Amino acid sequence: MKNIIYTLSLLLASSLLFISCNKEKTKKPSKPLNYTVILDLSDRILLPEQLDKDIYLIEKFFKGFEKNSRRNLILTSKNRFSVKIIPQKNSPLSMEHYEDLLQLYLDETNVELKNKSLSTLSKTLPSVLQSLKKEALFSKTSNDYFGVDIWAYLHDNGIGLSKSGYQNTVLVLTDGYFDFESQAHVIKEKNQYTSTRFLNELTSTDWKQISETKAYGLLPIQLDKSTTWIVAGISGKKANDILQTEKITYFWKKWLTQSGVTATQFILNSSKTNMSSNLLKQLH
Repeated sequence: MKNIIYTLSLLLASSLLFISCNKEKTKKPSKPLNYTVILDLSDRILLPEQLDKDIYLIEKFFKGFEKNSRRNLILTSKNRFSVKIIPQKNSPLSMEHYEDLLQLYLDETNVELKNKSLSTLSKTLPSVLQSLKKEALFSKTSNDYFGVDIWAYLHDNGIGLSKSGYQNTVLVLTDGYFDFESQAHVIKEKNQYTSTRFLNELTSTDWKQISETKAYGLLPIQLDKSTTWIVAGISGKKANDILQTEKITYFWKKWLTQSGVTATQFILNSSKTNMSSNLLKQLH
């Protein structure tokens, strides 16, 4: 009887091991990560501690990238990380210089240099971001900052931010407004615009119903449907309009959805700790 039980135990163990091995063989390898930050350096950065919050989120975003890269063997990792700065008229900031310093494409890095390159960016990231902060804050006057054209930037570059075969995540650091000093170049098709200036027309409590009836919104563009978009830092400019952040979030989500995106997350402007906690919940 003991021999029979022992034999059955061995058979059961062998079966479980066989099933486990088959599962490992059929399990699809995880895709490499492509983390992209899009930075809005318009007059929003004049708000107290705003750039400090942006820098903190970028550092946390990078730490997630670094942790994943090391966990999945740095020598074979194909992960990608980059910070993109939306162009701004009259800004003295050297965009190309900082974008070069704030990117690492491990799929394009020689095997023997991968660990060194990752360690170097990890060490230099804080100082580079502090230098960027200093140059970005070139004036204390709001009128000296021209608005950045988020719509045009994503219209021209949005598809290129996503890489085929990757888990793509785009983090947009912005207050959420699509506004400029001049509205002359704003495109309009019926009640869809390339600016959020139409928010000024939605002041009543039934703003959502009105916007849906009249089909207000931002002109859709083409974006990769499998890319996750996280918009962080959303804040209202009107202190007496408590629904402003809800409106901004609503129209961003509507716009991204109409542009083909299926996964979106929104983080309101708050403390560094709260924003960071919300961001980390969204990362792979």
